[in-house]
Amino acid sequence: MKINAIGVALTASMVLAGTTALAQDTLTIGYAPPVYDTLDYFGQFAAGFQGEMENQGVDIEFIARASAQEANIQQQLDIVEDLITLGVDYIIVGPIDYFGIVPAIQSANEAGIPIIVINHLDVHPEDAGVDVLAYSGYSHAEGGEVTANWALENVLAEGDSVGLMFAEPGNQISEQRVGTARDIWTDAGVDIGFEHYAYWEQARAFDATERLILANPDVSAIYAGNSAMAMGVAGALAGMGRDDVAVFGFGAVPPELDMIWEGLIRGSIFRDSQSSGRYIAEAIAGHARGDDIAQQYPLDMVMVSSREDILNSVPVDALQLMENWPEIEAELDSAGN
Repeated sequence: MKINAIGVALTASMVLAGTTALAQDTLTIGYAPPVYDTLDYFGQFAAGFQGEMENQGVDIEFIARASAQEANIQQQLDIVEDLITLGVDYIIVGPIDYFGIVPAIQSANEAGIPIIVINHLDVHPEDAGVDVLAYSGYSHAEGGEVTANWALENVLAEGDSVGLMFAEPGNQISEQRVGTARDIWTDAGVDIGFEHYAYWEQARAFDATERLILANPDVSAIYAGNSAMAMGVAGALAGMGRDDVAVFGFGAVPPELDMIWEGLIRGSIFRDSQSSGRYIAEAIAGHARGDDIAQQYPLDMVMVSSREDILNSVPVDALQLMENWPEIEAELDSAGN
């Protein structure tokens, strides 16, 4: 397997191809996530995808390119256009914006390149005029609902105040995750102390929290719409000695799981992105063989809110990426897992 990184610094490695008939021809896979880090959702997707392609005996050239900023939809559109120009065989995209990516999908359709959308499960509406080979993901709104209801059962009560940390204004994913929770909490009599936009970034969330918590000292919880922002919020609160404010995130990537393990984050939605990568690898391998494939590959979501949840709900391959893995491994061994 040849991995070619352009646009961002990625770790390159070589994986030997299998011996099936399909492996005689190398498939070139273009990958356009909104951000690429080996520990985040999209990095773990790539790990699962590449591993399964090897298992399938398919030789691939993997070209991964991410935007310099996670909120830069125009740069992502340009990246997909570049992949089309390179003449890749398949394009996998994790849209910064579900509808904003439509022009790039249309361009791939015109070029005859099958395109896969990840981190989303819903098929684009017919009037979008796009043909997507497969989707793998989950309902972001459902994740917001799970978070909101769990918090009402375990942390929040009528009259409490919460702070909300969105991405950029108008971002659909952020609105579904955080906006859904806001509406449920408002209906339950929870006050919204503040709403802020941190553009998915940990540093912005950290800086904003230091200011916002001083202006809103009575908030009982802060809900941030992704792992990075949640870690920024939790880091700021820890520095201010505010362990009385519950932090909720969305994503439960290994560094965020570490903060849950350490009691700095109260809970987060976990999705097994490596399994998503394996699903899409199977789909592409099947499609390349001429098989009929499904269009939707759903992922389960679970609220992770304790050490017990981490031990019981998170796959070992994700646990091994945590800084607390030695302690976790010892607990798993003592439990006979």
